[in-house]
Amino acid sequence: MTWPLLVGAALALNACATLSEEECLTSDWRRLGESDGANGRQVGFVAEHQAACTKHGVTPDVAAWRTGWEAGIATFCTPSNGARLGAEGGSYAGSCPLDLKAAFEEPYFANKKVHDARERRDQLRSRIDSLRYELGSIAEEDKRREKRRELERLRDDLWDAEDDLRRAEDDLRYERFADFMDR
Repeated sequence: MTWPLLVGAALALNACATLSEEECLTSDWRRLGESDGANGRQVGFVAEHQAACTKHGVTPDVAAWRTGWEAGIATFCTPSNGARLGAEGGSYAGSCPLDLKAAFEEPYFANKKVHDARERRDQLRSRIDSLRYELGSIAEEDKRREKRRELERLRDDLWDAEDDLRRAEDDLRYERFADFMDR
């Protein structure tokens, strides 16, 4: 019983490795760093590659990786990419260097706030629709009354969520207007 668990654990650990042995041996470390940076990975992510490659007896070219990462992160940490990533609800690991941080994070967080508010509103609408459907199939008055109370709570939550969404959209419009006026 212990042997299958050990094999499973070893396979799981290998699955977590960022690079295979072949990738460790053949990688263009500058390009790899550029790709990691362009994908918003933190500068410390190179340690993941080092750990993976050390298992295979390969020493990564950290200086080349860092040069590539700096080029890649500059393409990631742009205001337009921050706005796009936030609007899509994408996650951000806090990877932008100080000189690029504010320009990326302001549109990211403003757009992410709108995205999250829309998601909450949509989830509540969906739950209300489901509850209305359920309500039609409940015969017992006590259960119907309980479901109606839940429906009222959800409608109140929806009201609040729609308010939050309006505020987030207003904040985003204000930020865009302020940016336009600063040009």
